[in-house]
Amino acid sequence: MRKHNLNIAVYIDMENVASSEFVLEDVMNSFLSTDEDYNCIFAIKAAYGNQNAAKKTLKTQIVEHNFNIIDTPKIGNEKNRADLLLSLDAFETLYLDNPRIDRYCFMTSDADFTVVADKLRKFGKEVWLVCKKSDKDRAILTKSFDNLLFLENYCPETTPKITSKIERLFVQAVRNMNQSKLPNNVSVANDKMKAIDPSFQVSNTEYKTFMNLIKDMEKKGHLQ
Repeated sequence: MRKHNLNIAVYIDMENVASSEFVLEDVMNSFLSTDEDYNCIFAIKAAYGNQNAAKKTLKTQIVEHNFNIIDTPKIGNEKNRADLLLSLDAFETLYLDNPRIDRYCFMTSDADFTVVADKLRKFGKEVWLVCKKSDKDRAILTKSFDNLLFLENYCPETTPKITSKIERLFVQAVRNMNQSKLPNNVSVANDKMKAIDPSFQVSNTEYKTFMNLIKDMEKKGHLQ
């Protein structure tokens, strides 16, 4: 059966998340979490902020993931306009509807985004937020978004030590699966791994078969 596409839009408020250290690749892979009947596509990737003051390590990651970077320099002593432009661009996609966005993912802790989040949800859109753990008890955020992710969970220090590319790919795939169905549907990880890296073929790896890969991942503690 042909899978349906699930189009994802990612918007980053660069100045708002600059104080946190995180691995953007891991965050992006978490956005791919969905049922097995969908093929996830990043239809929009946009990052907003004053580029003259942008954090170098963050900007490097954003460039590597081919984000559209929108420079939002300050005018005089006024507040940076990133949040306003970001919200307008996200809401505009509702009217353009090309591409049609199914899931909106915002990376920010700014409560101002709850306004656009509420509007998007009224139009039947799924809205995610990546913020700091200290924000999880803010009722205005928890009530405005369908899913909350926390930047601290993607810090280099908290990322499990992984020794190979295929191990990292497997961990990313399992993270994006329906955790309530594990380990019964662990074979679906093969499809998830191919979705993340289309070049993946287990027969071309040292494991040769997917069952050998599964056994090794169990030994390393990636499956409970």
